[in-house]
Amino acid sequence: MSFGYGCCLSAPEAMRLRQIEVFRAVMLTGTVSEAARLLHVSQPVVTRVLQHAEASLGFRLFERVRGRLQATPEANALYGDVERLYGEVERVRRVSESLRHKGAGRLRVAATPSLANPLLVPAVRRFCARHPDTQVQVLTHHTDEIVDALLANQIDLGFAFSPPRHEAISSEPVAGGRMLLAVPRTQPLPVGGRRNVVPMHRLMERPFIGYDDNSSLGLLVRQTLARHALEPHSTLEVQTYSLALALVDAGLGMTLLDQYTALSANPERVSLHEVVPALPFEIQLLRASHRAASSLVDDMRTQFAEAAQELARSLPQRLEAPAASFEAAPAAVPRTRD
Repeated sequence: MSFGYGCCLSAPEAMRLRQIEVFRAVMLTGTVSEAARLLHVSQPVVTRVLQHAEASLGFRLFERVRGRLQATPEANALYGDVERLYGEVERVRRVSESLRHKGAGRLRVAATPSLANPLLVPAVRRFCARHPDTQVQVLTHHTDEIVDALLANQIDLGFAFSPPRHEAISSEPVAGGRMLLAVPRTQPLPVGGRRNVVPMHRLMERPFIGYDDNSSLGLLVRQTLARHALEPHSTLEVQTYSLALALVDAGLGMTLLDQYTALSANPERVSLHEVVPALPFEIQLLRASHRAASSLVDDMRTQFAEAAQELARSLPQRLEAPAASFEAAPAAVPRTRD
């Protein structure tokens, strides 16, 4: 069944939004009458819009088979993109409705994978309790992807560990922390002596989970080991701290983790140890510098900072002896003969 235009156009045009809506309704229902009922319009309106859609596209969309409309191969190929587009249109409609009725709006926020579960999730929970009608899109990206998404106006703000500077991105610290040594319970650290400290060089023969990424914390770990001339026995390398923790939990080795990822460890399977001297880091809020921050962005910043503070308060109860020290052991003083 053609709707009267066939393939006579020499210069096909793009479908209009109303044509997309009607096309989708017919694909979902299979008949003109059901599509008209779904859209709350008359059957002639549906037929006319489909005729115009076929004329615009330059090919047929449906054939009538045993009283129902059967989609052509071209229509089936088009339908996937139509559904994706319709989802975006629906999201715009919901946001505009929120703005019109409640002024709630929308917030798009991203964080690196290691910050998502321990900090972004509780921050979003707090935020949604305060803004129940706001549409919130939550994403996980690596730091360079967060920067790209901000520049493309795909997100409103992002959270990352000490990102590199970018002239079009403004950043501000929202939380801080330090690196910890995470150790499988099946491979406990040796006794730390009177100072309750174990030198890191004594642990280098143990399995160590390293990082092969160029993130700020990955570089911090590698540079710290190199500065102290330490070469761990590392046969496993990962790109995310959450995966490193999962490998520690599985008993495959120890690793250095940011405190927020480390605090999500199962205390029955992983012990956490202080590192001295401390290896500090910052978590930064990122946004495009040419766009003013909204009140929603400001509140998400507040909720993220409070979530970090709350989790950090549990750190003293999770740390165990001994601490791991990068400081060299004092050299023995040779005895002199009398």
